[in-house]
Amino acid sequence: MKVFKDVFTGDELMSDSYKHQAPFGDESLADVAFEVEAKRVSKGGEDFGVAANVDEDAGEGATADGGEAAEMVIDIVDGFKLCETGFSKKDFGVYIKAYMQRVKKYLEENNPDRVEKFMAGAQALVKKFLGMFDDLQFFMGESMDSEAGMVYAYYGDGKEAPTCVYFIDGLKEEKY
Repeated sequence: MKVFKDVFTGDELMSDSYKHQAPFGDESLADVAFEVEAKRVSKGGEDFGVAANVDEDAGEGATADGGEAAEMVIDIVDGFKLCETGFSKKDFGVYIKAYMQRVKKYLEENNPDRVEKFMAGAQALVKKFLGMFDDLQFFMGESMDSEAGMVYAYYGDGKEAPTCVYFIDGLKEEKY
């Protein structure tokens, strides 16, 4: 299995167990980013075979079968311990400009052949983000470093869970 970590923080943000595809179905952006579809899943509420041992005075939050009440979570957000954050459009512009420069510098030092492709593709993706800004959600990695990479999420038509978008050059792949 491969895990994708933020190049600046080492936060785990994605793995290859999710199907990666071109963002927004646009193959011209596939060289700079990928997206994955998240799912809503139930977390908690497992029985573990102890339902027969329910105490009459079960604690608050316990169900009649003795388990904890289940909650619905977004698998990617929960599994990678992502934290939602917010931006005004102006603040996002400041953040993304600084982030792109940070990735550019990282690429100049580590993979200079990618700089031109990253800058061109990232600018196109940022224009797409700005055009749909009100429909985006932003998630930080577990370290909550506001200068590191973000996970960008949007809900497609009729979808229960978001689709998450990642900048490829802001990630490093590690095999587990």
